[in-house]
Order: sequence, then C-alpha cells, then structure tokens
Amino acid sequence: MDTGIPEAAIVEHSGGWLAEYQRGKRAGGSAMDTFQGVLVDEIVLPESAAKADDPAVMVRAAIAFADAMQNQAFYLPGEFAQEAAWIFYVNDYLDQVNDGGHVQYFANRGDDELALRCTAFGLKSMLADPHLALFNLSVQLETSEPKAAHKAALKAGFKNAAEATRDLDRKFAAIEREEPLVPRQRTWLKSLRKVSVTPDEEIRQRIAYLIASNPLRDSRVQEARRLQADKEGADPIYISVRSLCDQAGVQFSSLRGLGLTQVRSLWPEGPRKRAFAWRVETDRGQRIALFYVDGGFFKKHLAVLTSPGEALPQGSLAMTPEEFAAVVPRRT
Repeated sequence: MDTGIPEAAIVEHSGGWLAEYQRGKRAGGSAMDTFQGVLVDEIVLPESAAKADDPAVMVRAAIAFADAMQNQAFYLPGEFAQEAAWIFYVNDYLDQVNDGGHVQYFANRGDDELALRCTAFGLKSMLADPHLALFNLSVQLETSEPKAAHKAALKAGFKNAAEATRDLDRKFAAIEREEPLVPRQRTWLKSLRKVSVTPDEEIRQRIAYLIASNPLRDSRVQEARRLQADKEGADPIYISVRSLCDQAGVQFSSLRGLGLTQVRSLWPEGPRKRAFAWRVETDRGQRIALFYVDGGFFKKHLAVLTSPGEALPQGSLAMTPEEFAAVVPRRT
C-alpha cells in the first residue's frame, strides 16, 4: 500500500529509551504514525543563552529548541535528542504545578504516558532526587489502584493516599525553595556532549536547516492540515472558538490546546478560576480562548476570547452544561 512515506524516511537508529518507546507505538500507517529513528541527536542553543548569568535563560532556550523540533520541524519525540524532550516535559511539570498544583498537572497529563515517563527520565538524569521522589509518588497516587496507592502513601510516611495527595503541592514548594530545579537543569545541560552552542547570528540558519532536514515534514504538515479540516466541521471546540472569533470580528486560522490552567495566568483581569485554554491564531494576531465554570449553587458555564493587554474579553459565550462537557475534556 502506498502511504505517501518516502522510502528513505523509514530508518532505524539507536536513541535510548524514547526511541525504543516510539518504535513500539508507531505502526507506520501514516506520516505522523511513522517513527524514523533519531535524526537530530543534538540540542542547538544560542551562545548568549549558554553564557547568560541567569540559568533560566539557557533552560528556556532548550525548551524552545524542543518546541521548534516538534511544532515547526514536525519531528516526533525520539526523532530529536531525547534529552531535549526530557527538559521540555520536566519544565511542563514545573510550570503546571506552579500554576495550578498537581491537580492541574494530572488533568492535563495524567493520560499521557510519554509525558509522564519523559518527566521521570529527565529528573533522574538531572540527579534531582527530591523532585523525582515526589513526582513518582504523585504518579503512583494518581494512576494506581487504591490498595497500591495506599501502600505508596504509607511508604512515603503518610496515613493514607488522601493525606499524601493533599500534601503534594506543599512538599513541591518546599523542595523548590530548598533545591530549585532550574540551576540544576543548566548544570545538566552544560554536561551534555550533544549540546551544540551556536553563535547567535547563526542560530536561525541552523534551526532552519534542521527543519528542512526532516524527510517527512511536508507529509506530516499535509496530514495535520487534513486532520484539522476534518475536525473543524464537527468538533465542538472549533465551532465554539469560531463563534467567539466572529463576535470579536477576527478571522479564525488555527488553535492549539494549552490544557487546564488558572484564568489569571492568561487573563489577569479574569476571575480566580481554573479554565481549559486554547491558543487561537487569527488574521489579527494571537488570542486566548478560555472555558470555565463560574458561580456557586447556580453554576454558569462560560467561554471568552481574550487578547493580551485588554481587560475585557472580545467575545463571550454562555453554554449549557452539555455544550461545555463536549468541549472540555472529562478528566478536568
């Protein structure tokens, strides 16, 4: 059967745990489902980031590299350096717990085995033992059967799983105060031979080369567009976001899920609520769509479209509970 996949793209290389994981999961039925092996076994960072006094600058540059490999070059995790995927998911964990606690993190990542395992591998490789122990405990409490979760809680010094779960965020904050992870991540990055420090004036050209080097990029871009086109006609989220864009007088282009977050982290003037968020691209720039529940006994299910720097939303929807449930993942 002709899958549209170039024969040269179906290759096998070593690449550690992540590559082996992807080989076992990707059946090869389409471009997005075909694992090519490790094609980019380096982490390209600008020289200014590597020399910056603030360790967060180098860490953010590594995260940006991983994001570019996935969302611009259309490589799958494992086709680029697994360490880049590790630092991406480790900081995804840190950011989400800092924003909305472990409840938010597991609402967004609890069903994502790749994210959970990359986070654990990254913390282990960084020798971040306290963070790793807490992360592993949180995963056990969230994903195990009740008896196993209870046993894990007892082993960690708690009376039961409920007490351990309530204490996760407090313990996380205490660990971060005692041993903040960002400086450790920079030290770890500097120890990796595959980190390629590149002069700032050459970084764009180097990233562009890596993007163009993906044999399946064009096929994956086309596949992603087809999947989006199929969704847009019937998917409730697309229908709702298009309605918000129409109210705002902007033309919808595309959207990307951001997951469960705090409203005020994206809309500072909004209510103190959790919301499920999407980044919306329009003909007039980027917008944020937020779906949240407000009120006490008489709950209101709401959606708004916001623009950075503006206090009032540009569009809003009042939704029925059924409409809201069709948009927001059940786990939230």
